[in-house]
Amino acid sequence: MIPQDSPYLGWPGKRRLSVWNQLSLTFYWFPNNVLWTGLLLIVMPAKVISLVGSAASTAHLSAAQAIGDVMAVLAAPIFGAVSDRWRTRLGGRRPQMAVGVVGNILFFLLMGFAPNFTVFVIGFVGVQFFNNVTGSAYAGLIPDLVPPEQRGIASGFMGIWNNAAVLVGALLALVLAGMGYWYATAVLLLLGVAVTFLFVREPKPPSAEPFRLGAFLRSFLIGGREYRDFWWVFATRFLVMMGLYVLEYFLSYYLRFVLGIKNPNQDIFLILALLTVTALMSVLTAGYISDRLGRRRILVTVAGILMGACSLLFVFMHSLTGIFVAALLFGFGYGTYLSTDYALVVDTLPGKTAAKDMGIWGLSTTVPQILSAGLGLAMASLVIPHFGYSAGYRLMFAVTFVLFLLGSILVWQVKKVP
Repeated sequence: MIPQDSPYLGWPGKRRLSVWNQLSLTFYWFPNNVLWTGLLLIVMPAKVISLVGSAASTAHLSAAQAIGDVMAVLAAPIFGAVSDRWRTRLGGRRPQMAVGVVGNILFFLLMGFAPNFTVFVIGFVGVQFFNNVTGSAYAGLIPDLVPPEQRGIASGFMGIWNNAAVLVGALLALVLAGMGYWYATAVLLLLGVAVTFLFVREPKPPSAEPFRLGAFLRSFLIGGREYRDFWWVFATRFLVMMGLYVLEYFLSYYLRFVLGIKNPNQDIFLILALLTVTALMSVLTAGYISDRLGRRRILVTVAGILMGACSLLFVFMHSLTGIFVAALLFGFGYGTYLSTDYALVVDTLPGKTAAKDMGIWGLSTTVPQILSAGLGLAMASLVIPHFGYSAGYRLMFAVTFVLFLLGSILVWQVKKVP
């Protein structure tokens, strides 16, 4: 039950949210990021090697990611718009979340049981589809419920759950053998949607206009002066997320093929632990500062430059110790970015179709996944065969430096917020 001393989250006028409200509202980020951390950094690279062998692993992993990510690109804005229009006694966001989580779990377990690469990819495509059915509805809740003066701290709480998920997701992937990892992660997803149903009350939405296909399709063509800042935030997020996904997708293979670590999973966990410690130190602090001082662009710039500098360390480092140092520094930038970027985009939303707009904004996360996978395919076919693994992966991480730097600079094109 919702505590008696806390208002329902959907209270008219967007009342200030208590700590309990904030934790409940942002909790679903925890199981969702547990899934993606363990899957992308540890489980998928290992599973692909077991299915196709080391020699073909980079190309096959990149192809699987690209195919799944295309599905994510299609699902997010469409089901965001569906969530804006869905009217039930329980609201529109939470019922759609429940449908998405059930489908997500079924295809996630299919990946675990997959006897060959084809079935594995089918499972991953299904996970991407239903994960975005859920995520596109969930992304509308914060714009619906959080007052403007608390958006930075709400992003900070999101960052706490995200960072906790990094450690838990990696730990589950390392400790649980066989199908244990897959079952445990599925249970956490169910817990996440249960918490949202029990403790988050949706505000009553306005009546939906009658459905007209033409108007529905035209609603995705968002532009004009009112969306100018939104698209600049989109561009900066696009660049930074592409840099993050390159690091995330290929960290395991970098350690394996460049540094010569035969089983890098424990080292990946230590890297994530170091990163999480420093990210937690910065995430709430930066969110609080961005609410109090309103300097979101400065914080995003500092975060991007710091993450970019750490990417350069991957290019020039030749020891695992140096990578650990880079992880510590990267965490400060990552935590600061998490706590301000989400607030920045919510600040620039002009309309009342929050989930649809956030679904389109979600493309700034999913499209970079496709391009990151494409970069891996290019390295696997054009660079690695001629110049070796070391040159290929070091070039890949040099690209991330450029991406982080550009994302940090372009945020100053956003004029609506300080």
